[in-house]
Amino acid sequence: MNPKIRLSILIVLLIALNACGGGGESGGTGGTGIVSTGVMTKGSVILNGVRFDDTNAEVSIDDNTSKTRDDLKDGMVVQLLGRVGVFGVATGGTALRVEAQIEVRGIVTAVDASANPQQFTVLGQTVLVDELTVYSNSFGFGSITADPAGVTGSLVEVYGLRDSKGNIRATRVEDEAAEMGNSLVDEIRGVVTERDNSSDQFFRVAKQSVDASSAIIRPTGASFGNGDIIEVHCTHRPVCVDGLGNFVATLIEVEKVEDSAFLPGFNGRFELEGFISGFDSPSDTNFFVAGIPVTRTGSTRYEGGNNTDLANDIKIEAEGTWSGSALIANKIEFKRSVVRLQGFAANRNTTDQTFDLQIANNNYVVKIERDFFTDGPLPSNDPSTCVQVRGQLVVGAISPTVTAGEIDVDGCSNSKRHFIQAPVEAESPETTITLLGFVLNVSNPTAFPQWVNVNDQGISRTTFFDTVTAPSTNAAGVPVPGTLVKVIFNDGTNSVRQAEIED
Repeated sequence: MNPKIRLSILIVLLIALNACGGGGESGGTGGTGIVSTGVMTKGSVILNGVRFDDTNAEVSIDDNTSKTRDDLKDGMVVQLLGRVGVFGVATGGTALRVEAQIEVRGIVTAVDASANPQQFTVLGQTVLVDELTVYSNSFGFGSITADPAGVTGSLVEVYGLRDSKGNIRATRVEDEAAEMGNSLVDEIRGVVTERDNSSDQFFRVAKQSVDASSAIIRPTGASFGNGDIIEVHCTHRPVCVDGLGNFVATLIEVEKVEDSAFLPGFNGRFELEGFISGFDSPSDTNFFVAGIPVTRTGSTRYEGGNNTDLANDIKIEAEGTWSGSALIANKIEFKRSVVRLQGFAANRNTTDQTFDLQIANNNYVVKIERDFFTDGPLPSNDPSTCVQVRGQLVVGAISPTVTAGEIDVDGCSNSKRHFIQAPVEAESPETTITLLGFVLNVSNPTAFPQWVNVNDQGISRTTFFDTVTAPSTNAAGVPVPGTLVKVIFNDGTNSVRQAEIED
């Protein structure tokens, strides 16, 4: 674990423990207290698979407490303090307090539409967008303009989650001044680095150098150091960055004090969404999600993937309880279900970093986009070489397209037999299931056992189809993904060898 981040968390912990057990247990009566952090969907507030009624919630956006529930929008990253009823999260909960957090606000200084993924720069922050990024206008990425001088480019407010390299994976890009937390103030939120001591006024926040010599510190008397998360504000636009490249801060807000209410008490319920960091090996049980320590155990359940899919920069939701120093995960959900494919590569395009993966004697072709973080070159066009891909489905693509987080050449499993592993999109009783848009007949596989459950035990066809479900919604109206299934094909054919339900 990064000792700087660990120190920050422990300081927050001490504050929370001194505050009568932390915010997560003060959620009122009539239910269980809960703290939840992640990307929200409107209606009232849908967060980490739970619909919270926000009718009476206190709402703030970037510390602006004049906001109301009507100001909360799709794609905002929020912290929520609330409670869930005695029947659990499936029936929804009640939000008591919701705080939306932006990562950066300012003038766009660079745009790169040809990058993979597309990106732009604001106040030294690299902002990456994808097909799930929500834009406040109908023109999307194409409406963003840049000015290297930081004067005439688009003014944007960006919500997002930081990846392991400090980039912002944008979940919402707001360009409507009236909808912003404060359209007159530039801001960067991030981790402090390179601060020598408490009197050092020159340091970095999220890679941007900062001059804090004229800044007011809030709350009054608060202190901060390396590893702490702070917000730096500037009211001097368009000259918030001086001639030396420093962001000239007029106000610094220290989050470890302000956000202590959003840390659960001991054994309090905690749900957290973000990108994994600090994951060094497949055996790691301790890592970070959105900068918060997470511990997985032998009883941790996985949805949308399994324990072998954990890696840095994979977006997950961790659910569990706060131990006093970490979130102990009883469930880890991959926010974009992990897709695994095995076949051979064709139609390699080194310009746009894509290739086709041909599966089951070329009957199923999936376009593979090389992810921003994928190491190594593209595989060659060689039908004798087996290629395995782990990635995530691109939503809304015309044909099946997967963004690859891992490309393994000649490292195939299942005796190099081709397979598709993905969430079920549709099913026909005891006959077919649909994966990645491909309708696959799994009524009579050739291997024994023909159908396998999550415990690798053989089951009947009826049990298999009774267990497999297509996408649905739960009792609170929250979307639930289809069952994760792997279909293995016989060598050189499109006939199904085995169908497995994955955890």
